[in-house]
Amino acid sequence: MASRGIKDRVAIVGMGCTAFGEHWDRSADDLLVDAVEQCLATTPTVTKDDIDAYWLGTMNSGQSGLVLSKPLGIEYKPVTRVENFCATGSESFRNAAYAVASGAYDVVMAVGVEKLKDTGFSGLVRSNVAGDGTAPEETLTAPAAFSLLDPAYCKKYGVDPQDMRDAMTHVAWKNHYNGARNERAQYRKEIPKEKIAAGASWVDEYGSVDDPTQRAFLESISPYGQLRRGTHYPEPFVWTTTKDDRVGPQHARKFAARLAEFGDPYLFYEAGEGGHGAGADREEQAHTSALEYTYLMRRLM
Repeated sequence: MASRGIKDRVAIVGMGCTAFGEHWDRSADDLLVDAVEQCLATTPTVTKDDIDAYWLGTMNSGQSGLVLSKPLGIEYKPVTRVENFCATGSESFRNAAYAVASGAYDVVMAVGVEKLKDTGFSGLVRSNVAGDGTAPEETLTAPAAFSLLDPAYCKKYGVDPQDMRDAMTHVAWKNHYNGARNERAQYRKEIPKEKIAAGASWVDEYGSVDDPTQRAFLESISPYGQLRRGTHYPEPFVWTTTKDDRVGPQHARKFAARLAEFGDPYLFYEAGEGGHGAGADREEQAHTSALEYTYLMRRLM
């Protein structure tokens, strides 16, 4: 069924947010009230009395709409409490937006609040109903469970594992990049991609691309960086392995793609298994070695 969408039917007119962090001296009520007051301060023409209904997203900081109505002192205004694991905040916002789009209300507020560590546990508190069929790995923490979805997603949809690693690295890098520019973020420090991916272990030996001088040197010794249009190179044999987590296959692919862009001939081979080597087993290693020797014999003999 196609979504009809709600474009141009809902407007966000105010926003408030407390700083992310471990607020041991503040309760969930304190954080909730602070965020709501910040929001109302951005909309002088809209007061608490003008709000028709509220949606509250929380997983572990209380049950029912009383979690919001009591600290705000709200009476006779509907409050709907929603929960949807990591999407709880988004679920609160989505439901509030659709309430306005449907014409049920004119002015609503979506609120999210959570204080997980006040429970005495570290991180997300989750439990599974006994005998509900949940796989043992799903009793792990949410990040650990998500880590198991990564290879399963790649296998189901045919995504290259290295491409997935690159995408996940980009997400982590993007979050730190944005956090460094957000005064309410808990971690306000940029982290370069090389320190997120496996390349972090090579910085001391080879240098960092974040240092202009070192970057210039690295570019000067990079085969990819030295390719020039119009220079006719001997036909190279470029090979890599899909699961190399040290020198990812994207480097060889980019090198071959640049040669193709320049119209220069090349031979390319990518082994499907194995890591930072010629193959996962002797048969594949022998196959790769045979390709190398065949290439050398045709070029040198």
